[in-house]
Parts: sequence; structure tokens; C-alpha cells
Amino acid sequence: MITYTALTTIEDFENIITGDFLAVEWHRDSYIGNKKCRFAVYQVHENLKHSTGYTEIVLQKKNNVYFNYKMFLNPELGISNAKNVVLIKGDGK
Repeated sequence: MITYTALTTIEDFENIITGDFLAVEWHRDSYIGNKKCRFAVYQVHENLKHSTGYTEIVLQKKNNVYFNYKMFLNPELGISNAKNVVLIKGDGK
């Protein structure tokens, strides 16, 4: 069974680990592989939490696809390219 959860809190994003799958809708074109898109499903490459408060989810290292989740949650901090983010999980059956 596949389940999905909209990520809406800082705790939701802090619990994302390498290998999780995120469906992301973008404000501007981004990439999946070498193709431009506005919506794609990515396997998380890394969740960066720096002591300086810098927080990003790296989706593709090769094409530098990432977003700052504090900006996503609080637009007053800046503009995030991510428009909607959903965690996708399967039960493995």
C-alpha cells in the first residue's frame, strides 16, 4: 500500500532521511534527470541541517536540485522554489 503525507511542519522535514521519496511541485522549472519539469518524484540524496540554521533537502546532486525547507514553511525568510512537497511511502508488499 502506498501512503502519502503532506509536509507542513519543521519536524516533518527534519525526519526526512536519505532514500525517502518526495513528490515536489515547483514554482519554476526544475530538473529530473536532464529534463525540465514543474512536478517530479525524487529520491532524497541528503537532508542538510547546519548549525547556522541553514536547512535544505538535496534531491539531485548532479543537477543541484534542492530546496530550503525553512523558506518553504515561512515565506518571510525568502522565496522557495518548492510549491508543494509530499512524502511518499510504501509498505514493501
